[in-house]
Formats: sequence, C-alpha cells, structure tokens
Amino acid sequence: RNFITMKKIFIMVLFLALFSCNNSAEKPKNLISKEKLSEVIADFAIYEQVYVIQPQMDLEDANLFVLKKHNISARDFKDSYNYYIHDSKSLNEIYDNAKKIILEKDPKMNEYLKKNKFENKPEQ
Repeated sequence: RNFITMKKIFIMVLFLALFSCNNSAEKPKNLISKEKLSEVIADFAIYEQVYVIQPQMDLEDANLFVLKKHNISARDFKDSYNYYIHDSKSLNEIYDNAKKIILEKDPKMNEYLKKNKFENKPEQ
C-alpha cells in the first residue's frame, strides 16, 4: 500500500515539475485557449480521482491520454499553463470553468473538489 502511495506521489511531483519549469509570462506560439485548458484540467482531475479508486491505473499514461484526447502536446500545455499562471484573473476563470465541467460530468465530484481545495483561487 505504501509503495502505491509513494508511486502516486512520485508521478504527481514528476508531472508538476515537468509542467512548471518555465517562469516566462511571454505569450506562447501555440497558446491553448482558456476554454480548452479548462477541459484538459477537468479531465486531469477526473482521472486523478479514478486513480484513487483504481490505484493499478497508470496515472502518467492517463495524463498522456488526456493530452492526446485534446490533441495538444505536453509542451503546449506547459507553456500555456505557465502563461496563464501569471494572470490570476484568467487562471481563476480557467479553474472555475474546469470545476463546472467536472460537476456537469459527475455531480458527485463536488466532494473531490472540496477535498483537494480545487475551489481555492490564487490571490489577485
């Protein structure tokens, strides 16, 4: 059980490190729209919850599947996310939309959102 927990933590840290290396607020060439980024983040959250229920699922593969499903590259996601992170108003909008998408797909996910403080917004 501890190995599975450590594996999950490792994958999440690796994923976050991969997507948070760039500190530039320069508009990326292939900027993903706020709406599409909301959909991707919603899917990431849903698959993370599935992982909690089915820990044998490979979370890294699930994340790659989400990116492929939305036809975006990991680089474009990283660059777009890093761009929006410098604009708290846009980031709040993205997370609010992601939350709405999650609740439309599964109203029971409200508990997951509360547990993971998904509704907390960066300070403006």
